[in-house]
Amino acid sequence: MIINDVPFISNTPDDTHCLQAAYMSIAKYFDPKFDFSMDDWAILTGYEEGLGTWANAGLVWFTENGYEVKHYETFDFKEFIKSPKEYMIQIHGIEAGNWGYEHTNVPKEIQRMKELLAADIVENKEPSIEDIKNGLNEGYLPRVTINAYVLDEEVGYEGHAVVITGYDDKFIVLHDPGLPALANRKIPVDVFMNAWSAQEKELDLIRLIRK
Repeated sequence: MIINDVPFISNTPDDTHCLQAAYMSIAKYFDPKFDFSMDDWAILTGYEEGLGTWANAGLVWFTENGYEVKHYETFDFKEFIKSPKEYMIQIHGIEAGNWGYEHTNVPKEIQRMKELLAADIVENKEPSIEDIKNGLNEGYLPRVTINAYVLDEEVGYEGHAVVITGYDDKFIVLHDPGLPALANRKIPVDVFMNAWSAQEKELDLIRLIRK
């Protein structure tokens, strides 16, 4: 098993910054001089109290700061831009779609999606475990969203961001920002796939190409 030596960043005590912690781990891995505070980083990556944090702001930051980014998901940015509320209801159902729409800063996310589409980093497809492994082999760090309850083999749902640091034939190794925070957590491949599949699959592959 090969595991990348990725700095580990924990979620904040209020358990609301797992995505920021995951992206910070990636930034610190490629650039040890990265020194944003969590508060500043949260603003840069789109955190707004009471709203859901989408990946888009963080991906915009990486693309603008010397990183190569690939983003895979089945969520169609172009359809969302055309009809955000209707599209969210279409793919998530009435209750979840309305909740997601009401807990999203829609104008900002549309602008970020347009920037990411213009940067040509978004591929509208369902990512695979091979995409993760190939990305690691090519020097990227993968970031995915999973259902934390399934990861713990429990019943329920909680969307949760993690960074994948390594793998072998039996395990996926990941930094789990928590809470509880667990570095280089070894998850059986089948459990990981269930946790990933329980979430609408998305995958970021990120690597630094210039400083």
